Amino acid sequence: IAALPAAQRPRAEEALQRLLAFDGRLAASSADAAIYAAFLHESARQTFLDELGPDSSPAWQALVQTANTSYSAQADHLLGRPDSPFWNDLRTPQQEDKPAILARSLAASIELLESRLGQERSAWQWGKLHSYAWVTETTRLAPYMSASQRASINALKSYLDRGPYPAGGDHSTLNVSAYAWGQDFDTWLIPAMRIVVDFAAAEPLHGVNSSGQSGNPASPHYADGIEAWLKGGYMSFPFRAENLDKVYGNQRLLLMPAR
Repeated sequence: IAALPAAQRPRAEEALQRLLAFDGRLAASSADAAIYAAFLHESARQTFLDELGPDSSPAWQALVQTANTSYSAQADHLLGRPDSPFWNDLRTPQQEDKPAILARSLAASIELLESRLGQERSAWQWGKLHSYAWVTETTRLAPYMSASQRASINALKSYLDRGPYPAGGDHSTLNVSAYAWGQDFDTWLIPAMRIVVDFAAAEPLHGVNSSGQSGNPASPHYADGIEAWLKGGYMSFPFRAENLDKVYGNQRLLLMPAR
């Protein structure tokens, strides 16, 4: 940190002290979680982008996408690799090493949060960078359609999609909410369902969908699971006959084969 330009040193020191005191909880409301995620983001870019960039290059995109599915080069270098040639920044005349790049990443993480969330530290929250959104396949196809088709889909976006909602966690937490490490903080992976089975309980199965039971946007059950899902709530799925009507109701739909 002492070798950084004078303007960067206070930010790098601030990030270091906040990370040393960080409790490791990636809560959506946590400012330290935002600093931690910003540091991971910047360390990936400071380490690899000069060799593999720009952002649109196939090499950089491959690095980002590989981290989504397996042990990543980003994590590998943070945990070790002190002699890796990637630590040197090809854009400068001097030879950088791992401490220099990590110090630069610390400063850059604070700069990123200042630009995205403002100067007021008390307003920083991980969930302001990182969010859940339930986006339908129809909406995802919009960029590949004609202008008139895109306009029609965009008009339906608020009817079809839900979110954004502040998200905690990341790719490494039990409550997974993975994002593209080094690219952005947009959540691309969330659990479709959570299930807890307590074999000692009279009714062992509890669970919740991430959105709702129905795929019909007009249904009241299209998105009625989101609130419970965000709060970590569950509902019981009973197996005992005496409990079935309490949860599922007593209406039955009888399907008969054609004669």
